Amino acid sequence: RITPTRESDSTVQRLVAEVRKVLSRTAPEAEVFGFASSELTRAAAFAVAVPEVDIIVNLDPVAMANRLHWRNAARTPIFDARKLQKSVLRLFTDQLVSDGRFKFRRSAFRGAEPKVTLLASEALGAGQPIPIDFSVNCTTPLYNAALLMECGQIDSRAKELVLFVKRWAKDRGVAHAAKGHLSPYAWTLLTIYFLQVGLPGSSGLLPQLGSLRRA
Repeated sequence: RITPTRESDSTVQRLVAEVRKVLSRTAPEAEVFGFASSELTRAAAFAVAVPEVDIIVNLDPVAMANRLHWRNAARTPIFDARKLQKSVLRLFTDQLVSDGRFKFRRSAFRGAEPKVTLLASEALGAGQPIPIDFSVNCTTPLYNAALLMECGQIDSRAKELVLFVKRWAKDRGVAHAAKGHLSPYAWTLLTIYFLQVGLPGSSGLLPQLGSLRRA
C-alpha cells in the first residue's frame, strides 16, 4: 500500500504537534503544517534521502526578523528575505534538535527552497524513526498536497498513480534533487501532465490545471 493511511496521518499530526510545542516557546504565532506523501509504515530505500513527510512552518517575515533580533525590521521594508529564511530555519532546527526528539541529518540550502532533513524519534513515529523535510515559508509542499487532494477528488486512480510514480522514482534513486535528479514534486507534475494528455487516441483522465480549484 502506498496511499497514506489514517495511522500515517495520525503520525504526521503527532509530529506537527511536537514541532508546534517546541517552537511556541520563541514563535507562538507560527503556523505549522504537515503532509505525508506515502504510507509511512512501509519501509523503502532512500527513506532518509527523500523523506515522505514535509513539515512546514509559516511565519510572517517581520516576526521572523524579530525572532533573530533584527532591530528596526518593522521599519525597514527591504532586507535579504532568503538570508532571513535560512537563519530562522537554522534557529528552529537547533531548537528541535535540542529538544531531543529530533536528530539532524543534513541541510539543503542551495536549492530554490532551503530545507533541513531531520529524523524524528521512534516515540513520535509510532515505533520507528521517521525522516522529515523541515522548512520555513516554503510553498512547494503546500502545492503538492493541494494537487494530490484535487486529483484524488477527481479520480482516486490519479492520486494513486502519482504516489506510485513518486515511490518508483524514490526507490530507484532518481528523485534526489541534490544529485541533479528530478525532485519528487517534478515527478508529480510529470505524472499529472501524462494524466491530462492521455495516450494517443484516448482522452486524459484529468482536466487542465487551470480548472483545479486548489492549484
